[in-house]
Amino acid sequence: MYGRNYAGNTLSFEPSGGLMNASLVMQDKQTDTYWSIMSGKAEAGALAGTRLEELPVGKKTTWAEWVAEHPDTLVLSVTRRTREGGTVRLQDPGSDAYGDYFAAAEGFRGAEATDTRLETKAPIHAFLHDGVPYAIELGRVAGGKAYELDDGTHVFIFRVASDEVFRGSAAFVSPVGFERRGNTWVELATGAEFDAERRDFYGGSVLERARYYVGGSGPVERLNGFDTFWYTWSLTHEDTKLLR
Repeated sequence: MYGRNYAGNTLSFEPSGGLMNASLVMQDKQTDTYWSIMSGKAEAGALAGTRLEELPVGKKTTWAEWVAEHPDTLVLSVTRRTREGGTVRLQDPGSDAYGDYFAAAEGFRGAEATDTRLETKAPIHAFLHDGVPYAIELGRVAGGKAYELDDGTHVFIFRVASDEVFRGSAAFVSPVGFERRGNTWVELATGAEFDAERRDFYGGSVLERARYYVGGSGPVERLNGFDTFWYTWSLTHEDTKLLR
């Protein structure tokens, strides 16, 4: 997820109809610039070469989990009006428009990864840190995994082995590190403990715990990044560092 503000202006985005390395390209209405969602970078147009601010607030989950947490959610229309004044549903409620794509070994329209360190459709968590692209296979972070990056920054990535592809990984960053203690993980700078059910860290004081359990966020900074497939990320970021 990216911020819409650039140089004091608020941009309005829409799909451009184009793809780059099998990932969507957005187009803003104000400057007619084309933006790659895989990099957040403007690839063509008046703002070419610039980047949008990545926001660590996106949440990838299932509809059942989301509506249980937010029962008043509004849903974008899945119908369209006909010339006769009626409506037609664009997709059957029980259909799976992406089922064949997720099941296939090859990428969209046969696209393949040129970097053979992983299989083309290997699911990964990917992120940029100080301009350096990183990736980690999702299967390696089941139950939580901590890593130290080249500049000494520590990251923690968590998911459950049984998670569906539609549920995003939880990722955090620390200047000091993360440590597994018994059945939980602790962020060493704050002493905050990881709540596997809510997938967030909570502080040790009574006040911090109270704020957390009424819907507040934990004290540990989230890591900008997202889950995707190896081929879409590696084709965009050829110098990706693969965390093992």
